[in-house]
Amino acid sequence: MLCNIHIRGLRLAAKHGVLEQERLIGADFVVSIDAEVEVDDKAFAADDIDGTVSYADVVETVKIQMSVTSNLLEHVAYRIASSLLDRFRRIRRVCVCIDKENPPCGVTASAIGVEIRLHR
Repeated sequence: MLCNIHIRGLRLAAKHGVLEQERLIGADFVVSIDAEVEVDDKAFAADDIDGTVSYADVVETVKIQMSVTSNLLEHVAYRIASSLLDRFRRIRRVCVCIDKENPPCGVTASAIGVEIRLHR
């Protein structure tokens, strides 16, 4: 059976951006994940984590990828999505959204970001 697992509004400090200052000082980012997961009876009937994907493990994967400094959020989002598909065979599709708070664009915006979708 398919089940959607979501993690919304994961706040992380990281050093991503095209400008050198962004990579030195860093900024606050908000990451959201939606994953379509193949869940089996171990999770539904037996209440066993082995039948699904642990959201704590998904969060750890996101944290690892966010800690790698990059110029582009597109690159970070792709790394996160690819890592999730590689690490968790039960994930069939994943959507990764990354917002950068207070982006240095000379405009007022609560966040600017990217969203990427990958599937098997």
